[in-house]
Amino acid sequence: MAEKYAALAHLEALGPGPEQEAALREASRRWPGCLRESQLAGPARCAERGQWAARGAAAPERARAEWRAEGAAALVLWSDLHRLLADVRRWKTAGGRGEAAEFVAWSRGAGEAADRWPDAGLLLATGGSRVRVRQAYAWLAAQAGLPLAELNLALFARTGPWDARPGDPPWSERSP
Repeated sequence: MAEKYAALAHLEALGPGPEQEAALREASRRWPGCLRESQLAGPARCAERGQWAARGAAAPERARAEWRAEGAAALVLWSDLHRLLADVRRWKTAGGRGEAAEFVAWSRGAGEAADRWPDAGLLLATGGSRVRVRQAYAWLAAQAGLPLAELNLALFARTGPWDARPGDPPWSERSP
């Protein structure tokens, strides 16, 4: 995460042009969703998160609950979300389309992805049958015990029209 926030700070410093475009593509490839985070949370918030991440990288490993208690929940949530989004992207790039059961079956042969997506039934309950980016957010919210609006507030430091959509599961609207 410290590397990601350093890369985002570097992107902010680059002027428009080929170098910035290449850096944007690399950041997006390495940390799916980071450009949206940078855009919505803003450079100042990302710089603050970068400071937390740098301090954390230099310290002994800590429990996720400690990060959340310190107000740095975004770091652990984004750490998980980047992996989830990368899984969905890899599956779609490999030709995956359609149902959650197919995605979970694919994840069984995709290394660490199997640990992140263990159950098609649970995946259906959290995000529906069609595998898409929104499902990764819903899955993370369910795993973290947060309604989608609270997850989005932690991730983006603001609320918006993405918080709730028709078809979201009923649990996603409840407070923990």
